[in-house]
Amino acid sequence: MRGLAAALAMAALCGLGLGAGDAQTPSAAPTGSDLVNALTACRAMSDPARRLACYDDAVTRLTQAVGRNDVVVLDREDIRRTRRSLFGFHLPRLPIFGGGAREVDESPVEITATVASAHNIGYDKYQMRLDDGAIWQTTEASPYVRGPHAGSIVVIRRGPLGSYMMRIDGQRALRAMRMP
Repeated sequence: MRGLAAALAMAALCGLGLGAGDAQTPSAAPTGSDLVNALTACRAMSDPARRLACYDDAVTRLTQAVGRNDVVVLDREDIRRTRRSLFGFHLPRLPIFGGGAREVDESPVEITATVASAHNIGYDKYQMRLDDGAIWQTTEASPYVRGPHAGSIVVIRRGPLGSYMMRIDGQRALRAMRMP
């Protein structure tokens, strides 16, 4: 594993314990950081047989945690796709969403999508479902902007103070919001 996937896998191994002789308390399930710390601790062992036993134990616990979905390993592309699909929502400050101190925020500043369906919700405002399933709604009326239709291309860009601006088929931008 490389990069972020390796870091997540290492984070998952932290709670594994240092060897077969170390007892894990059954009351608390190991966290991802515990699983990674346990795997990292194996590197410090000088006896090759103990180090191998430690790695085997750590990998077994990690594999079991992944099998139970207690730990999920994502590569950078999975994270990019997830961030793009969540564009427009206000997310908690977690490393996967760009809120960690060690990771650069790679959340998109703008997205381009195709409108799958659209309808007028009154007062020259529109609601549309994009090709990725996201639902967006314009929040300001403009009689000067042609409404979206299936096949329209929209560009949605982050605006000031948590707002979003949407351009429909290259026309002037309108304020918009992501719908749950």
